[in-house]
Amino acid sequence: MQIYPAYFVGLGIIVYAIAYFVYARWYDKHIWEPDPKRTTPAHMYMDGIEFFPTSRSVLYGFQFKGIAGAAPIVGPFVALSFGWVPALLWILFGNFFIGWLHDYGALFTSVRRDGKTLGPLTYELISPRARNCLMGFLFFYLLTVAAAFMNVIATLFCLRGGAMIFIIFVVVAGVVSGAMLYKMKIPLWITTIVGIIIMIVGVAVGSWAAPLPFWNLESLAEADKAYYLWMLVIISIICFLGAVLPIIWYAQPVNYMAFWPCIAGIILLVIGELASPIFGVTVKPDPFPEKWYFPAIGTGPIWPMLMVSIACGAISGWHSLVGTSGSARQLDVETDALPIGAGSMLTEGLLALSSLGAYMALDAATAKTLGKVGGLAGGACELLVPIFGEGAEPALWTFYVAFIALYAITVLQLVIRFMRLALAEMTAPYPALGVIFSNKYVSAAICLLLGGAFAYSGAFINLWMLFGGSNQLMAGLALLLVTVHLANVKKPTKYNLGPAIFMIITCLSALAYESFIMFSAAAGLFGLKPFAARSLALPGMETVAKAFNIVFGSIGVILIILGIIVVFDGYKALKRAWATPAEQ
Repeated sequence: MQIYPAYFVGLGIIVYAIAYFVYARWYDKHIWEPDPKRTTPAHMYMDGIEFFPTSRSVLYGFQFKGIAGAAPIVGPFVALSFGWVPALLWILFGNFFIGWLHDYGALFTSVRRDGKTLGPLTYELISPRARNCLMGFLFFYLLTVAAAFMNVIATLFCLRGGAMIFIIFVVVAGVVSGAMLYKMKIPLWITTIVGIIIMIVGVAVGSWAAPLPFWNLESLAEADKAYYLWMLVIISIICFLGAVLPIIWYAQPVNYMAFWPCIAGIILLVIGELASPIFGVTVKPDPFPEKWYFPAIGTGPIWPMLMVSIACGAISGWHSLVGTSGSARQLDVETDALPIGAGSMLTEGLLALSSLGAYMALDAATAKTLGKVGGLAGGACELLVPIFGEGAEPALWTFYVAFIALYAITVLQLVIRFMRLALAEMTAPYPALGVIFSNKYVSAAICLLLGGAFAYSGAFINLWMLFGGSNQLMAGLALLLVTVHLANVKKPTKYNLGPAIFMIITCLSALAYESFIMFSAAAGLFGLKPFAARSLALPGMETVAKAFNIVFGSIGVILIILGIIVVFDGYKALKRAWATPAEQ
């Protein structure tokens, strides 16, 4: 019996439709009771920089592009080591029962508490100690995100330089459209069309440039190390601007314009997957791994490692940062929270689902050759070339390599922004350090240097799993915070508390496993060699590779300790909330 990607993509669309139109709407109406007449923080504290009411359409685009990074695309490729059936089930059930609930709850908690971010919310709802631990957790967590995403983007740019050209055109389109919309007061539909035209030109230029010898590097292993470093420099410049400029003039319009090619890429994948029975594109990977529970020591056991490999494709703590630090301060009316919070997450679930479908179109040998970054473009071509013809293949390759990079870099610029704010808050109690790190230019540059160093030196699979474990633990902590808020206002907590407990236990276990692997590799236990990439894998660099393994393992331990402290204080705050009368 032939199995086609269409079966699972169709099932996923039905599951997500039920999640949004049935479960999410019921939850929205009965638990949070949004009031369109209630003043939101965007109106209450409007300053035109952080607080300003934004159109639902623009804010949906900002939220979606703020939360959707490389994880729901690259994660399913990593998860295929567990078989496509477990990966598919986690994408569907994770989104239905946990993902959208987390995003919506974090966003609305901030809206109902004056637009406060996670740090002040933790201070207010849990304890000062929990807040301090959360800020430390956030910094190290964001460091793993920055390293993982810089690694992915630089690898993509080395694989196909036309993707880099297209990304630059997207940034230009965002800046131009933002100036047209906010300075020149030109209607949104006109600015959107202008931006899309600029991006179409970028695809054309990138497709022309990609085949040139300088731009078309067949594999990163053969790429000049200096070229990879230059890619990191270009990435850093784009993200530095996003980290230091007012969000309304750079990050928001760039993310809004990036939404259009990103959503177009999803639609094209879904069309190709739904049409797969017509063109005979079948599912090729194995449904389950040969070793059912423990496929390999690198990826680890299915539980808990599957849940952290896909990361944002099912649930992500990063989304609570975007919701509380960005979208909650731009929400025009409370009734916009459902499409922006829940709707954006379920759209990202569709991204993960369509990415998994593209990887399903590749046989094992091709997938191994193309790797984590070329695999999506190769799968997309398998699905779409039969529809559009052989002549479309160069443009499809350029577009889908840029597709992953675009998701990653629009998130990365916000990561560096939040990371430098966390660094400033961490060092504020120490005057000598506070003076240095309160400077946004200095702190942003330091964050980019740290992320770039880790990206250059760390082995991908372990760096990715470390990022996934910290990211999902952040989601568990955010769900706990939302639960404490709901307990304070005497609303049902079971819908958030159950997922919070599951994610916290799962992710603490994943971080413990990954730290154990890192330390074991550094010590040469179990036949493991130090995980290293690029120049660190060269002879004579083993000591440096071991040192980085120890650093990564230590970060995992730090994240576990800080997370446990926040959980302990959160448990005590929850007990207090249940025992006290409702807030007035």
